[in-house]
Amino acid sequence: MTTTMDLNKLIIELRAKSGAGISDCKKALTETNGNFEEALTVLRKKGLSDAAKKSGRATKEGAVAYAVSGKSGALIELNSETDFVARTAEFQSLAQILAEKFASGEISEISQASPLIQPVFQKLGENIQLRRFERFSVKGHGLIAGYIHLGAKKGALIELSFSTDAIASSEKVSVLAKELLLQIVGSSAKYLSKTDVPQTEIEKEKEIYTELLKKEGKPEASIPKIVEGKINKLFYQSLCLLEQLSIRDNKTSIAQMIKETATQLGAEISVTRFARYQLGE
Repeated sequence: MTTTMDLNKLIIELRAKSGAGISDCKKALTETNGNFEEALTVLRKKGLSDAAKKSGRATKEGAVAYAVSGKSGALIELNSETDFVARTAEFQSLAQILAEKFASGEISEISQASPLIQPVFQKLGENIQLRRFERFSVKGHGLIAGYIHLGAKKGALIELSFSTDAIASSEKVSVLAKELLLQIVGSSAKYLSKTDVPQTEIEKEKEIYTELLKKEGKPEASIPKIVEGKINKLFYQSLCLLEQLSIRDNKTSIAQMIKETATQLGAEISVTRFARYQLGE
């Protein structure tokens, strides 16, 4: 016969091994007359059953995380159903572990993350899904850097290329990388330069500006020139990182900031690519 003291001990042990809640552990042990292994099986079966039901539930909360491994790095977005679960240590730890696994190349597809997600899924009792990831790997001279904004709701990953690896450890390069990452997260940059913007997107924007100017009664002959000005000053500056002014110093352009650092170090520095994630976008 299982005493209250023995039952409490079994509940603690079962909870530690299964990750299930105390009440669920107690019910499983009661159902199996205190048989630990059978109770564990009951919980596993229940966990699998619950997982199937929960997998269809919406995941609108979560966290963005990044990791760097040598000359490679990864940015991921992990989703949960509620912000409460997203803020737990288990969820945050899972997000970081996944970022590290992608960065190191241990996993390279979303499906490969399932074995890591499943235990946390069952323990926290919510649908958890890896929504997306981005992995950069430097070819040649350069480095990868990342930044996560407070609250882990948005973050960025950047790849910088150099004429020599000797400057990679420079404090000036570290400061530049941080400034660029803050810019990417803060300004919602979508493209690196003008040449990266799809022509279809440019044409669509031109159509919108043209229609607005016509409604304002602007002369037909002057509209094309005004539209070009708006595309260059408003459209490109809002979307292209290298066309933007610094959000911390609106008198300095990002391109100028990079050039100044390169001149100070006597080397060539360029942004190869970047990724920006905002939760739910």
